Amino acid sequence: MKPVNTLTLAAEQPDTAWTLPSWALLLLVAGGIALLLLLVIKAKLHAFVALLVVSIVVGIAAGLEPSAIPAVLEEGMGDTLGEIAVIVALGAMLGRVMQESGAAGVLSSRLLAAFGERKAPLAVGLTALIFGIPVFFDVGFIIMLPLIYAVAQRSGRSVISIALPAVGGLAIMHAVLPPHPGPVAAAGLLGGNLGWIAIMGLICGLPAWFFGAYLFGTRIGDRLNVPVPAQLVGEAQEKSGQAAYDGDSGAGASGGGTAVQAPPSLKVTVTVILLPVLLIMLNTFAGVVFPEGAVRSTLEFVGAPVVALTVAALLSFWLLGLRGGFSMERIEKAASASLGPVALVLLVTGAGGIFGAVLEATGAGQALAGALSGTALPAVVLAFLIATALRVALGSKTVAIVTTAPIVAPLIQESGMSQPEIALVVIAIAAGGTVLSHVNDSGFWLFNRYMDIDIRTTLKSWTLMETFMGGIAFAIALALSGVLALT
Repeated sequence: MKPVNTLTLAAEQPDTAWTLPSWALLLLVAGGIALLLLLVIKAKLHAFVALLVVSIVVGIAAGLEPSAIPAVLEEGMGDTLGEIAVIVALGAMLGRVMQESGAAGVLSSRLLAAFGERKAPLAVGLTALIFGIPVFFDVGFIIMLPLIYAVAQRSGRSVISIALPAVGGLAIMHAVLPPHPGPVAAAGLLGGNLGWIAIMGLICGLPAWFFGAYLFGTRIGDRLNVPVPAQLVGEAQEKSGQAAYDGDSGAGASGGGTAVQAPPSLKVTVTVILLPVLLIMLNTFAGVVFPEGAVRSTLEFVGAPVVALTVAALLSFWLLGLRGGFSMERIEKAASASLGPVALVLLVTGAGGIFGAVLEATGAGQALAGALSGTALPAVVLAFLIATALRVALGSKTVAIVTTAPIVAPLIQESGMSQPEIALVVIAIAAGGTVLSHVNDSGFWLFNRYMDIDIRTTLKSWTLMETFMGGIAFAIALALSGVLALT
């Protein structure tokens, strides 16, 4: 993926009415972010529209000719979504078929049998980690709720002890691993390689989950001792069934709401989930391991993110769909319905690219690069701090990521970072977008409602878990960045 770069475009536009000094451009960017916060938080304007408004205001205030601004906006949107839209859409289709196939039940039953009841939180958490690779957080949460409740009731443990390792696994995969929209968007805006981002995401994300969600989650959960909310068990089962089988929420209606005839085996389930990640990693290392030739070209082709996800989606249609008793009509409806939630994410992602394009075209990007490099703080630290501030202010992890990426992009372009270093910056942004989830985050209220707990308990469980996970992922990214800088 290439980073958004509209310097050439800006040079082709008519001269601006005036040229602002660097300090004024920096104040203008700060004012633009303040306006964004005001529009989203106070005016309750949708983030997509708010980012568009801020981009136009910043462009005009910086001196771009009004007639030149539409071209900057269009190119910013097009450059950003060129590959991102395909990857996120294919990932959503893969995740939707995973939902309908009963894959979560297959994973959980086998892992629970392998680990035993005493290690039930670990088994449920590992299920969520694997299931969370292709499935969006909120959908995965609803799908896994009946399992969380059932395991908590059978084990007699606090529902928080079972829930935190599970929701933590879904949350960290959603934050750091392609094909989820946050890391894919950041990769596109920063020019990052998805293979390296997947590798660094796993290196930073898995320890973050183990210490922040599993160890902390089980201990704080047992201490809080929250019982299973009996009044919500039936509702969770109904919503989980709808998420898996209701055509209105992402599945094909032709199945009539009945169970899958032949649930996939564990081997098939894991293969379909891990295949795109492994293919993308092969693409990343093909040029290092193999000399130029047919083998290298083939691996680079099948490991290209668009091709890898196309192969995985088609494989899921066959192995999980047709072989599981689905009709092609049901698979098509499931794939189509999966694109509804994706559309909103892609619009916000594209708007982040527009903001970055305006920063470049006005010269604010270069001013930001100079100011950020003058702080003597590593790019990984700056990315984390900016994303954290936006996360706290805006609540949305995705909006925080797509707003942070264009701010730090000029610094990365100037410093000539390697792909592993760019990947660590992406992880730092994702980590900043994870910490300090509170009352303006939808995930906070989702956990609060389905655990049937008060706000104080939610802060002590969900918020602390998210903060620990984000903090640990950032610490690992910072340490690795330091090692790479010395080599």
